[in-house]
Amino acid sequence: MSGVVLHPLEGRLRGDERGWALRPLEAAGLEGRVPGDLHVVSLEPGAVRGNHRHDAVEWLLVMEGRVEVRSRAVEGEPISVRVLEGPRPALLEIPPGVDHAVRNAGERTVYLLAFSDHPGAATVKVPME
Repeated sequence: MSGVVLHPLEGRLRGDERGWALRPLEAAGLEGRVPGDLHVVSLEPGAVRGNHRHDAVEWLLVMEGRVEVRSRAVEGEPISVRVLEGPRPALLEIPPGVDHAVRNAGERTVYLLAFSDHPGAATVKVPME
């Protein structure tokens, strides 16, 4: 996927009959560091968030559901599309300068936890059509 890294979460997820638990900062190698930005967003079916790039690494934890992740590492190159689906989370690392957007491709609301280790990272809007 164009610049975006999907980090395996095997061995990091704890779960039982109640569901799963994960320490996302630990999984991202940021444990003990205060994120520069940390926020949770929801995506209604068909909705898109992103269409931008940052000058710092951004991490996205897709809680569950079906999402389409679009990315492009170099302006002018084709947009790469990857579909993530499942009842367990997926952790994405988006390097600085990578254009990206996430679309809810499912029928239920999807929740994303977004964080960065760089406070005040600049965001530039880009078309991802």
